[in-house]
Amino acid sequence: MFNNALAIGVLGGAVTSVALPSLALITLKSTPLEVSVLYAAQRFPPAVTALFGGAVVDRHRKLALVTWGKAVGGVLLLCVPLAAYLGFLSLPLLCVVGFLLAAVNDVSSTAGISYLPSLAKGDNLAAANSKMGALFSFTDSAGSYLAAGLIVLLGTSRAILADVVAYVISAVCMTRIRTPEPPPSARPDDSTLLREIRDGLRYTTRHPVLWPLVKSNTALSLALTAWDVLYLIYVVRELHWSPVALAVVMGCASVGGVVGALAGRRLARPRGTWWGVGPLLLSALALQPLILLPVLFAAPGLLWQVVIGVCVTVRFAGATAHGSTQRSVRQGVCDPQYQGRQQSIGAWLTFGPRFLSALGAGALVSVIGLVPSMAVAALATAGGFVVLLLSPVRRLRVMPTSSG
Repeated sequence: MFNNALAIGVLGGAVTSVALPSLALITLKSTPLEVSVLYAAQRFPPAVTALFGGAVVDRHRKLALVTWGKAVGGVLLLCVPLAAYLGFLSLPLLCVVGFLLAAVNDVSSTAGISYLPSLAKGDNLAAANSKMGALFSFTDSAGSYLAAGLIVLLGTSRAILADVVAYVISAVCMTRIRTPEPPPSARPDDSTLLREIRDGLRYTTRHPVLWPLVKSNTALSLALTAWDVLYLIYVVRELHWSPVALAVVMGCASVGGVVGALAGRRLARPRGTWWGVGPLLLSALALQPLILLPVLFAAPGLLWQVVIGVCVTVRFAGATAHGSTQRSVRQGVCDPQYQGRQQSIGAWLTFGPRFLSALGAGALVSVIGLVPSMAVAALATAGGFVVLLLSPVRRLRVMPTSSG
């Protein structure tokens, strides 16, 4: 029930991931810099909310936070089609809605990921993460295709109503979960939120496995954020893709995600002395820059849409295998009382600076051009591989199965 409820939210979110940028590019005729501002607004909240969100999650029951997050998210998204209907739709409104929705989703996501270890233990936790990744990728793919159809039939702003419905359904499903949740760990009487955040930072930055994974994720996230901003402009403005073509290729990303999520757990199993969790993580990271480079040589037409679709599929297969595996590692090695904080600290460092990367991408285009800027972003994705290669994680062979 929990995974299904989250997956419904992902289904609607996939619609919005296509519809919001389409509103900016097609309906509002936004410039590349304005699109980068929208991306920055959607990616800025973790820089502010993540640390406090993790401490709040560790203080309260996590399922309730997820439920409220879904309900509030639905209300926020409803503002977009209402504004379009009333004639008040604008880029600042999209930025405000994107900012607030990202803040709510940040806390809700931290609570959801931190809640999962209370439902599954040991090797079952790795299996749960794998299944969750596959389910999310499948629903994300369905959402991309659904977005294309809804945009054609209803228009871009009204298509977002599908996401509103998905948030509401997800919240209702959360209220039907009956699995007992352990109460939050007891706190000293003199404990404060700031002190708990500081303790979580100390724990995470001193951990030999958690800290390299967080740094590697951060390096990769910054590069991919810049790439994603430029990629959208590239295929819409330079390759002249329609919203349908864009949604279909985005659906390829989710297909790759399903494959990566289902295969990741099996691929992470040790084989002799040379393979296991660490080598899988390194291989998935090494794949990222290699699979992005062919996109730089694309031209308009169906053939290149197919080629880019294949590249996107492979990219996300590797990214999802990496994501579900490293998430299981982090959950497995982390002390239960720090689950929320280590997750939020990782989100703070990984996602918090992304707004700077999005703005930097837009500024770089004005200096060296669109395709050279994409080349810089593609090469920068190798940073995550380098960080992990120089860490003890590269020697990890067996998936951790207990917290502590």
